[in-house]
Amino acid sequence: MNLKTWIMASRAPFFVAVIIPSLVGGAIAYHHGSFDPFLLFIVILGVALANGGTNFINDYFDFKSGADATNKNRTQFSGGSPYLPENVLNPKKVLYAGLLCFAVSLLIVAYLTVKAGYLVLVLAAVGGFIGYFYTAPPFKFGYRGIGEIVTGIGIGLIVPGCYYVMAGAITIDAVIAAIPIGILAAMILYVNEIPDYSADKGAGKRHLIVMLGKEKAVKFMPLIFLLVYLSIIFGVVFKIMPVWTLIALLTIPIALNVVKIAKNNYNNTKGYIPAMAGTIKIYAATGILLCIGYLIPVFLG
Repeated sequence: MNLKTWIMASRAPFFVAVIIPSLVGGAIAYHHGSFDPFLLFIVILGVALANGGTNFINDYFDFKSGADATNKNRTQFSGGSPYLPENVLNPKKVLYAGLLCFAVSLLIVAYLTVKAGYLVLVLAAVGGFIGYFYTAPPFKFGYRGIGEIVTGIGIGLIVPGCYYVMAGAITIDAVIAAIPIGILAAMILYVNEIPDYSADKGAGKRHLIVMLGKEKAVKFMPLIFLLVYLSIIFGVVFKIMPVWTLIALLTIPIALNVVKIAKNNYNNTKGYIPAMAGTIKIYAATGILLCIGYLIPVFLG
């Protein structure tokens, strides 16, 4: 057991899920002349720690429920962590690692609250609550059909939250820009749950894929992606977001390919992997393109 094992167990490579909305919030702040690189770094550090804590806590309670132990279709994107089912890490230590991450994150929240205002504490409390109780009792959001929704809310809130830290207020464009980010964050979870269908159903998880069934769940994918792009178009049409943010629509071909792969391979885990990878690419690319869309008008004057 070494540091690398703990870093991988925290799923550090997937911290991109919280870094992207932080960057979008930072880009909006730059657009409005309120950017502070130090505060952006502190926000990213705080949300990364909270994300790591969430992953540790979720893995602990998933392990206790038996969900991960029974999953025979584990991939690099789905199936939970192998570190507890394979006895690589001690369950109690994983729980304590999660609590430690949350504790350090809370110190950062305290600093940012003093620096920016009490809304930081409110937003962090909502995010922390969602993260901890995603699989932890008594709420267990991921087991009750609302895991995808609360995940989208929690990730989406990072955008206006990061902007607020720098600007001291929340603007309507920071809220609207959070919508495609939140939906795509929920979509990553939604897409990644399909290979876990049997194991999760057996463990008593009632997430959307279990409730809908794999075939019907795949049919909803085009609609969810459509909502992402409509929210961006809405922001531009009503002059809430810069017209340059429409470059985020360049990810539409990737979304169409993800839907095609999912439709043809939802019962074939190996063939389905590109759909999971593609959804993550869409999330990252859309976020980065939104950032660029906010920065271009500044540089063009």
